[in-house]
Amino acid sequence: MDNNRPRVRVAGVLEEDGKLLLIEHTKNERSYWLLPGGGVDWGESLEEAVKREFLEETNLTVKIEEFLFISETLAPDKTKHVINLYFKVKRESGELALGDDSVLSDLKFFTLEEMDKIKIYPNVNGILKKIMKKESYENFLGMIWDK
Repeated sequence: MDNNRPRVRVAGVLEEDGKLLLIEHTKNERSYWLLPGGGVDWGESLEEAVKREFLEETNLTVKIEEFLFISETLAPDKTKHVINLYFKVKRESGELALGDDSVLSDLKFFTLEEMDKIKIYPNVNGILKKIMKKESYENFLGMIWDK
């Protein structure tokens, strides 16, 4: 990976029965929730990356329904720079199961009320709630950084 360029990360927003699917990562004794997704590999389309990451992390085959929004994260010390692209996805097949990656610690559907009680990284909780409530939202969130 070229450390002089931003990393491109894709994420899928899967909502079923009024609940949003999130995955918990645990790294360096720190846990946080995020949308299933990950880095785009060289030569891989955004759609291919979303589908691959979803299958690896959740055991679900999904299809992209639409592009939702974009955000950017840049660490204050500039050691991490990520462009985050978010897509609405729909389950096509598969039974929900946590992937094998050692950083994955849990996988769960959350209601709007439950989302208030957890840490989502990057902090896109507000826009996810708007999407779930079918409210209007901005497609470009700009810079987001939370420790």
